[in-house]
Amino acid sequence: MTTSRRRRFSYVAVLVMAIVVAAIAVCGVELMAQAGGRGLPPAIESAPDNAMDNPHQMLANWPHLGTIKSGAAIGIVPDGKGGVWLQHRSDPAILHFDASGNILKRFEVTFSSAHGLCQDQDGNFWAVDSGPFGDAPDAGVRGNQVFKYSPDGKLLLTLGKAGVSKAGPDTFLQPSACRATPDGNILIADGHWPRPAKSPQDGDRLVWYTRDGKFIKEFGRHGRKPGEFMGPHGLAFDSKGRLFVADRSNNRIQIFDKDMKIVDEWRHFGRPSNVWILKDDTLIVSDSESNRRIGGAEDAPEGAGNAIRNPGWKNGIRVGSAKDGSLRQFIDGTQPEGLAADELGNIFGGLTGGCDASKSGGCLQKFVKKSSR
Repeated sequence: MTTSRRRRFSYVAVLVMAIVVAAIAVCGVELMAQAGGRGLPPAIESAPDNAMDNPHQMLANWPHLGTIKSGAAIGIVPDGKGGVWLQHRSDPAILHFDASGNILKRFEVTFSSAHGLCQDQDGNFWAVDSGPFGDAPDAGVRGNQVFKYSPDGKLLLTLGKAGVSKAGPDTFLQPSACRATPDGNILIADGHWPRPAKSPQDGDRLVWYTRDGKFIKEFGRHGRKPGEFMGPHGLAFDSKGRLFVADRSNNRIQIFDKDMKIVDEWRHFGRPSNVWILKDDTLIVSDSESNRRIGGAEDAPEGAGNAIRNPGWKNGIRVGSAKDGSLRQFIDGTQPEGLAADELGNIFGGLTGGCDASKSGGCLQKFVKKSSR
């Protein structure tokens, strides 16, 4: 082969190689989109929890309950001063703690199964009572309701009918979370897993009400496709007004725009029990169920019955960005279902099990920056 022919052959080889590389890159982008990551690299779907920073430490013996028995801490609303309002599965069911963990106020109320607390733009509190998760005596008798209270604990209105499990404009399947919307209304996540066998096994949805309790609309249905839900368990809005839904039994966060058009779904924050977003779009997600046996729907990703959910993932609190989905921090050694955070840097976790072993002295945990005293 002459020198000129060798050169022409080399040029052709380089050109072919460039075409092949470009084709692989295009295919990679297509596979990434098909993988459900919607723009996130597949590697991020398996978060390196052990490699992430944890700048937080849990306060020991916080809060101070006195003679009140600690109950599963599921509804947490920060007061902006380092303290929180807590809805827990004990009596009285709603307490207000200051930054030092001392009780400031208590609502003498009780629920079948406390399941979420939020505050509207008027300062009133909305408390969710899902009802029992199995065929307990309360099934069909109590629960399936949302109550609105004044800041002093006066009952202002009630949504839903006690013990009636039905997805309707004035009834709930099994409400699990609430959140005030940017326009001043109230959003309810409806549909919990596990649930009583005699309850409807579908109907999972989101429901909007005015602050006066008037039905506005509902969205979604039971399923695993985009825009469908399986046990929606947490709600949060970012600075753009986008809605983040902890679609727990689908092991994902679904993100919607203001018109409820699907924007993205993220699976790299674990199995989300709850979500919280700060003003700077810091995204905080609690994972209480990954790698544990939990009852589920017939069409759950891992199958029905008490299957191991989201296997291989760790329980804890993941901190990242609602803007780009990046992961930044991981708080290990806890498995909170309840979750909240404030602009002072505090993160609050609520346990529904293992409370006796918690250094906090109960089910409510407060995490502060390690430099804090």
